[in-house]
Amino acid sequence: MSKCGCIDSLAVICGGFASLAVAAIIAEDRCLDRGGRVSESAWSCELAPGVIESIWGLLTPGLTAWAVIGAGVPVYFAVRALGRRRSIAHGNGHGHG
Repeated sequence: MSKCGCIDSLAVICGGFASLAVAAIIAEDRCLDRGGRVSESAWSCELAPGVIESIWGLLTPGLTAWAVIGAGVPVYFAVRALGRRRSIAHGNGHGHG
């Protein structure tokens, strides 16, 4: 059978969403650490009356890398392994997604 890449695509999407979720949690924590209040509807941090900053601006490149390495990469490999295992178990090729 031909390789469709569907499993790899799903794994990338899941890893990306996991990275975004962890990055959002880190950014929200940084907002709260600065004495701010997080607005969930606008993805912003109100630091003082009238001072509003995007929560994404609170992330450094290093923190973003930690979110990707700590959450995105492991989720990618887990989803990829589960998908390949399921593909093999259901006889859909040789586990090549």
